[in-house]
Formats: sequence, C-alpha cells, structure tokens
Amino acid sequence: MMSRNFSMRAKVLIQPLVLFQIIDAYERRPKDDNQVMGTLLGRNKEGHIEITNCFTVPHKEHPEINRIDLDISYASEFLELNMLTYSNERVLGWFSTGKSVSRSASLLHEYYARECGEVQPVHLVMDATLKSQRLSTRLYCAVEIGVPGGTKGVMFSLVPLEISNGSSDLVALRSLERQSLQQGTKQMERFLPELVQVVDATRDIQQRLDLVLRYINDVLARKKKPDNVVGRALHAALTAVPLLDSEKFRHMFNTNLRDMLMAITLSTMIKTQLEISEKLSCMQDQ
Repeated sequence: MMSRNFSMRAKVLIQPLVLFQIIDAYERRPKDDNQVMGTLLGRNKEGHIEITNCFTVPHKEHPEINRIDLDISYASEFLELNMLTYSNERVLGWFSTGKSVSRSASLLHEYYARECGEVQPVHLVMDATLKSQRLSTRLYCAVEIGVPGGTKGVMFSLVPLEISNGSSDLVALRSLERQSLQQGTKQMERFLPELVQVVDATRDIQQRLDLVLRYINDVLARKKKPDNVVGRALHAALTAVPLLDSEKFRHMFNTNLRDMLMAITLSTMIKTQLEISEKLSCMQDQ
C-alpha cells in the first residue's frame, strides 16, 4: 500500500535549475555511461512537495544480471555536505535519464525508500538527448501490487508535475528563449542590468494590459463573443492585485526602485574595490 504521506493526485513542483543540472550532468558524463542518475532534494511540508536541488551519484550497470551498483558512500557524504549548506532540504527520491522507467528502478526504489524514511520517494525520468526538440520529463511514484500473501511487485505510476518559476528563473528563461531565437549568431547574449530588466518588464506589462483592454472593449462593443474562461482568468488576476490608489502605488514603486539602485551602487563599489585590491596585491608581489 502506498504511503499515507503522499497522494498521487497531488501536484509536485520542480524548479528549472534541477532540470539544467541533470542536462549538464548528462553532457559531462563519462564516455562509457549511457545515462546519469542521482538524488532529488527538496521540501515536503504537509503533502506540498517541491524539488529544489539534485546531485548525481556514480553508478555501474550490469544489464546481463539486471543489477546496478550505486556509490552509496559518495551519496551519503555528498548529502551530508549539502545538509550543511541547505539544512531545509531532504531526500525526495531519485532521477535518471532515459525515455522510460528502467528495469533497475525497483532496486533503486528500495534504497531511496530507506533514505526518505516515512515519505514515499518519487522517481524523475528525463530524456536528456533532446532529439524531439522537447524537454520530456515524467515523474513516477511506486505502488505495491500483487496477491495478498503471495508474490508482490512494484508498479510505477505517473504523478502530475509542474515547473515552479520564480522571478529570477523567469529572467534567465527569457534570456535563453531570446538566445534560441537568434540561431544565426553564435555569441551568447549578456544578461541585462537590473534597471533595464525593470524597464523591459514594465513595457511587457503595458503591452499585455493594452491587449486585455482591447479585448474588453471589443466585448462591450459586441465585436467579439465573450469567453467565460477568459472572464474568469481576468477576474482572478484582478482580484489578486491589492487595491491601492495611484499615490500609494507611486510611493511604493519609488521606494523599491531606490532600494534597488542602492543595491546596484553598492555591488558596483564592491566589485571596483575588489579589482583595485587585486591589482595592488599583484603590484606588491612584483
């Protein structure tokens, strides 16, 4: 029976950084390895699961005897070091690259079931070859099957998975999207300064608001047929925004903008100070 601490209908969130870590590990894998696998880390509070980190674990496959050997000592040491830095992260399961669940998944499930304790471990399968031009990711949860009192086995069932995008993740993803559209150039695009990103975000919001206002005016003028789905989405978006008058909003925006400019100034001063200190140390060595 499946653990009571996990529901197959619950949504699991995963941060984009985890996917990039798996792709990077797959690209840097040894020549003799066909796949990479490792441990998934994150938070699990009251059934709310979020995968925030991962690390690869060296392994050796024996397909002729359906066996896989994990470097358990390496996994334990790396997990201990990770706990010193990120004390709120716990083991949630494991990942492996490929198109489907491998035969060794049941063996790995036993190990990670012990590592996760009372929490049901999850298994992330990711096709890192990107041959279909899509990032195929699937999340599974093991469920015990079999006849009571007889032989039992494990079946891996799909679990809903969503990508959790933070503000910093959206900036990086948009930069990658713009770079992918520029197929003719090989030079990587540099990240824009914070203030330029604020201007771009404000311009993007203004364009979206113009699109929404155009739709509303067309519906009121009976040029377009109203859509209930769009109406509910607009209602949810408008009710999520706190009611502020223009003067309070202007004061709040200017205050946050000044704080951001102060942080940019301080970071620039620190960077300049480090460069001067490095040059002075080089002069003393000479």
